[in-house]
Amino acid sequence: MVRKIARRSRSYPKIDVHTHVALPEVLALASKVKIRGKEPGKQHWVPSASRQEHGRQSSSASATLSKPKPRLKDMDRMGVDMQVISMNLPTPSYWADGATGQQIARQCNDSIAEFVAAYPERYIGLGAVPLQDQSRTVKELEYLAKIGLKGVAIPSHVRAKDLGIPKFRNFWAKAEELNLPIYIHPRGFTHDQRLHEFFLWNSVGQPLEETLAMTSIIYEGILDDFPKLKIIIAHGGGYLPYYAGRTDKAYESRPETRKNIASRPSDYLSRFFYDTVIFDRDMLPLLVKKAGDRQIMMGTDYPRGEIEEDPIGFVRRSKDLSPLSKDRIIGLNAAKLFNI
Repeated sequence: MVRKIARRSRSYPKIDVHTHVALPEVLALASKVKIRGKEPGKQHWVPSASRQEHGRQSSSASATLSKPKPRLKDMDRMGVDMQVISMNLPTPSYWADGATGQQIARQCNDSIAEFVAAYPERYIGLGAVPLQDQSRTVKELEYLAKIGLKGVAIPSHVRAKDLGIPKFRNFWAKAEELNLPIYIHPRGFTHDQRLHEFFLWNSVGQPLEETLAMTSIIYEGILDDFPKLKIIIAHGGGYLPYYAGRTDKAYESRPETRKNIASRPSDYLSRFFYDTVIFDRDMLPLLVKKAGDRQIMMGTDYPRGEIEEDPIGFVRRSKDLSPLSKDRIIGLNAAKLFNI
């Protein structure tokens, strides 16, 4: 039996915060950057078989990945009023020199802005920055805010360096100053040789990347030093929200975990935002319990691969959530975060 997709009402915008684009002009620039070596983050982030399947799916979804109009039919079918769109910059973008990295990010930002301008009532754009060069990152943050993008998308690490380390402090400071939401989405798993079989680099590795990004941000004191940051973690936050008890126990027993923070790691869970791309309705009430219903937003991972085809129904049919909590997750929270 095929379950009927939940329909939208007109009381507030239904917003999908997790969708992707792949823009040919950006990919063309990134393809010119050649990286060699066996350091973590330099090797292929997916095995050959997965790359071939990824290419097949990208080919079949080429129109919805790169053009604004073809997506509208799917959005209407799912009951989605607006999509937040972002592009995962190819890994070579972050191994380029600063000037080249900024050129790639600038092309991405201009292309995203053009994409949004075609249907501004349907799309919200997130930009990109060359995180390997902090001075250029600050300038690009200012630029993308100036052209109307609503936030910035970044990977879970840069050249296998965690996001909380001092190198990236200028990025966090400027994002807070500009009041730009930051969306963290991994590109595979850094140390992925053990995960090359059975699609584990994605199903196990990416949630682990999100967990590592969150713990780096927490333990390095980023959330204490920049209290107004708005950070969104893809795929429901990876593993941390559902297994934070162990980090709290370590906080009690290990002094090194308390070096930069004065609260348990779980106390920071409500400082992040999360999407609902978790594919298990039993997990959603737990995420609400751990982070709060104002911190969670609907997502799909559209348009290729592992997509939540009925995002509104996923939330509506979740048990133990109040009608108000569901409304917040489906659209109210995102509308507030992105000032819609």
